[in-house]
Amino acid sequence: MAVTAAVALALAAVVMILYTRRYALERAEEDASAHTSFVARAILPDHLLPSDFAAPVTAARRSRLDRLFTREILVDGALRVKLYRPDGLVTYSNRHDLIGTTLTEDSVHKALSEGAATDVSRLDAEGGGGPHTKALETYAPVTLAGRRVGVVEIYQDYGPVAASAASTTWPIAGALGAILLGLSLSLFPLLRRVTKRLRRHVQEIEHQALHDHLTGLPNRLLFRDRLDRALHAARRSDGGLAVMFLDLDRFKEVNDTLGHESGDQLLREVGQRLTKSLRAVDTVARLGGDEFAILTVEIGQDESAIALARTLRQAVEWPFSLRGLTLEVEASIGIALFPEHGTDAETLLRHADVAMYLSKETHSGIEVYVPERDVYSPDRLKLLGELRRAITRRELVLHYQPKVNLRTCEVIGFEALVRWLHPEQGLLPPDRFVPFAEHTGLIKPLTRYVLREAVAQCTAWRRLGLDLTVAVNLSGRDLLDLHLPDDVARVLREARLEPHRLELEITENTILTDPVRTRAILERLKGLGVRLAIDDFGSGYSSLGYLKRLPLDVLKIDKSFVLGMLHDDGDNPAIVRSTIDLAHNLGLQVVAEGVETEEAGAVLAALHCDAAQGSYFSPPLEGPQAQSWAAEIESIRAAALARVPA
Repeated sequence: MAVTAAVALALAAVVMILYTRRYALERAEEDASAHTSFVARAILPDHLLPSDFAAPVTAARRSRLDRLFTREILVDGALRVKLYRPDGLVTYSNRHDLIGTTLTEDSVHKALSEGAATDVSRLDAEGGGGPHTKALETYAPVTLAGRRVGVVEIYQDYGPVAASAASTTWPIAGALGAILLGLSLSLFPLLRRVTKRLRRHVQEIEHQALHDHLTGLPNRLLFRDRLDRALHAARRSDGGLAVMFLDLDRFKEVNDTLGHESGDQLLREVGQRLTKSLRAVDTVARLGGDEFAILTVEIGQDESAIALARTLRQAVEWPFSLRGLTLEVEASIGIALFPEHGTDAETLLRHADVAMYLSKETHSGIEVYVPERDVYSPDRLKLLGELRRAITRRELVLHYQPKVNLRTCEVIGFEALVRWLHPEQGLLPPDRFVPFAEHTGLIKPLTRYVLREAVAQCTAWRRLGLDLTVAVNLSGRDLLDLHLPDDVARVLREARLEPHRLELEITENTILTDPVRTRAILERLKGLGVRLAIDDFGSGYSSLGYLKRLPLDVLKIDKSFVLGMLHDDGDNPAIVRSTIDLAHNLGLQVVAEGVETEEAGAVLAALHCDAAQGSYFSPPLEGPQAQSWAAEIESIRAAALARVPA
């Protein structure tokens, strides 16, 4: 009886040991399979394309995928990765010689139908592994754009899995021995410890997948998840939220000058400052490079979002200490609000990105998304193709706004303003198409079109005896075009117009794009004999010292100062007066924009402003109308002068 009992206990112990080992292995394999499913579900859709599963990837695409999987997937014991087409063809693997081969087992079909599959093999069967390199193969389907396009397979080193099972089995064997001695209760605490250890390992993997490795901040994936949740809550509570994109200005200079380690340190400190400037319910994430995203909830007004953006900029612009040097950086921020600028995550992210790039281009620091300035909206992209045809078909027309001498009331010239006579939408103002032409190669043919038409019109006025000039606006891209002076000279020569009758207008912000190159091109234009004007003065950031060095003839006061001059108790009247005096001291003629009343014209004349333009004199007119208007005004002026006693 004693022997029988001992054998029975021994058999029971063996069964328990085998069961425990199998249990530990299954748990480890399930965790590995769950990790692969997580990778397929949460990470790969942001990086893969449907074409990655259609056929073996190209060499260029293979290099990009190598970097992705090495950085994001092949860590913590992951040895190899494959992407399969539904028929089993390998379209990518970090073992490049496996690309184009076909899997004969049914693991791919099982993963597609059941959602997961596992297997155990040796890597030496495919090459690339030693004779003892045993691997756990886990398969999971990949869904892109709502469709299962293929399967990802990740090989995990089986050593840690077996070690985990062994570390569980042997203590349990001891525990079973203790059972024979009456110590059976030690089994379950060991199982709990193993389970906790496995759970912690999975949590670490998930944390790495959702956080930026450099700053520890949430990454793009986690930020998108939190934004989706915040949008759901905002819709239910009828609340608001703001998405901001923040980009460091001239960050590349820090890397190039101080090295990438200093750049990394700067990014970490920026992340810390942004986090401290936000509430616990808000989120700051690093999207990559020097770009950060901020999600702030329970906010729904431009003023509140802008105030927070100013706080974030101030936090970033406070001096940093890097390698014993004091460094100051600036940031550009774009803001998109829910629901005004979008009701889904994708739209809000894109609009915040558009606003951020606009703030960087205009040097404003902070911009709230404005649909009219979004050159990448679907409607505007459609217009882009139509604009190319409009230039060829001569659908663009010019209107001319007169400039009047405030001392003599003489019409001295016109500013050419382009309009688009769209066949379906009617007459479109320039802000509907010029901004996105500036972001494409279309700005050059557009400017040349306006230049030719305006010069030809001025030549026609001269033939009728009208002593007039014409002004044409240039964009920032025009001032970077080394062929511009030659093109202007050719247009003047072909139209037989004296160069001094053409005035080219530039804005303050265009000067800042590339000051050295801009100045060189302006010098060449000045050498042709054309007149140069700085437009919208006071609305930008050009310094007075740089203004003095430019070869300018005319300074145009921005209409925002002129419009507020009569009814503003603040600084506008003083700014207008000081600007006129400054320009005259620099030898420049002064033209005021936005004159809408007789009183405004009289005040400007009293301040010795040279000329003005605005609706008080005339709105923009088509070419023939401008010609008739100028002739009529000249007749009235001549008649008035004739009545003045000698």
